[in-house]
Amino acid sequence: MKTCGTCGEEIAPQSTVCPYCETPQRPDPSARAGGPPVRDIDIEAGLPTVEEALRRLEAQLDRARADGVRVVRVIHGWGSASGGSGRIRAAARQWLQRQLDARRIRSVFPGDHYTHTSPEGRDFLRRHPALRPAENSDRNNPGITFVEP
Repeated sequence: MKTCGTCGEEIAPQSTVCPYCETPQRPDPSARAGGPPVRDIDIEAGLPTVEEALRRLEAQLDRARADGVRVVRVIHGWGSASGGSGRIRAAARQWLQRQLDARRIRSVFPGDHYTHTSPEGRDFLRRHPALRPAENSDRNNPGITFVEP
């Protein structure tokens, strides 16, 4: 473990962002990233504003990348439960597309296009077999987006 120079909390050696104060960190080059293959990031929990949801998404994606996570399931909802007309979903997907265009993330795969019957879905499952247990609940789900950080 290493210590954040800003808040003093102990953080993982490969972290690029402190999970406590969200200050950028330099990862320890000798640290080996080997985190879990899949991580969920729920950016709609607590009904945040769009801006807060995007800040949460950015910080958690940075943390997942530093932890060596291979794929992230971003849970953004699709708008019906909170009456928000899908503003978080739309903003998150636009932000993710900008990150993809800038090559800050490897790929984005919308949950509403996720199915094992499509060539893209089969390829995605082949690359990320850890997603298989949740395949039925994730299939054609407009409330999630998969990201390869």
